[in-house]
Amino acid sequence: MKKTPIIIDTDPGIDDAAAIGLAFYRDELDVKLITTVSGNVDIHNITTNALKLVTFFDKDIPVSKGMETPLLKPALGNKVHGETGMDGYDFPEPTRTILKEHAVEAMRGLLEESDEKITLVPIGPLTNIAAMLLMYPHLKNKIEQIVLMGGSLSGGNVNGAAEFNLWADPHAAKMVFESGVDIVMIGLDVTLKARIGEEALSKCQNKSAEMFDAIFRHYIDGDMEQGVVMHDSCAIAYVTNPELFTVEPRRVKVITEGPAAGMTMELFGEEGTTINVAVAIDSEAFQQWFLGTLNKMI
Repeated sequence: MKKTPIIIDTDPGIDDAAAIGLAFYRDELDVKLITTVSGNVDIHNITTNALKLVTFFDKDIPVSKGMETPLLKPALGNKVHGETGMDGYDFPEPTRTILKEHAVEAMRGLLEESDEKITLVPIGPLTNIAAMLLMYPHLKNKIEQIVLMGGSLSGGNVNGAAEFNLWADPHAAKMVFESGVDIVMIGLDVTLKARIGEEALSKCQNKSAEMFDAIFRHYIDGDMEQGVVMHDSCAIAYVTNPELFTVEPRRVKVITEGPAAGMTMELFGEEGTTINVAVAIDSEAFQQWFLGTLNKMI
């Protein structure tokens, strides 16, 4: 099987932890690099969490620390993921260390040296991706597509307008959306229908399921009875199994200022940028995808 090479740009984060772990065990994927970006918590905790995950799963995948703040606005975290971002489980101390080079440079080097196009999977704010595209625009032709978790055509989760990842750095999001690279937006329109709870996790008896159960209980976005929302895992699922989603081209504009900053506004006419937007998900098939992968994990 030919594997799809990917870079995961992330701010772990409870649902990020699930997405990263699942990506490690999908036979279709070759995870080349993990880059961290300020988002759910501060960059120190985020990067430590990424190192904890590669240690927990015993993977020799490089981790590089990225942007500490958004491009133009102050950094604003949230409490959805607890104090450290991955509260609830006693992870072993990391045995891996971060790369010396900044995430933007690590992505640049990997893209320049690759003989094949690489898919970027940002599941946090888009600061690193925007900075890389701004500094090295020639790399756009080395990117297969950007499959991002973020945005919404039907209301936000930070406020009535904006989803967190795009709200956290709306200027970066606008740059990425308008970059000309093939974009697939996996937003709240589908992720809120992708839930995993206690009943589903009980079907898997391994260390990964135990870890997921522990950290999911500290996740405010949902509950273990009804299921917690697997926002970021949807982006991984799209890369491996796009048939789980209904995707349509839509003209979208990212609002960068005012109370609606971070909103992905759908436009009709000549304005906006045409991107591919996930508008529906087969929730039952997603859960089967999730549990099927989890059963292959440690």
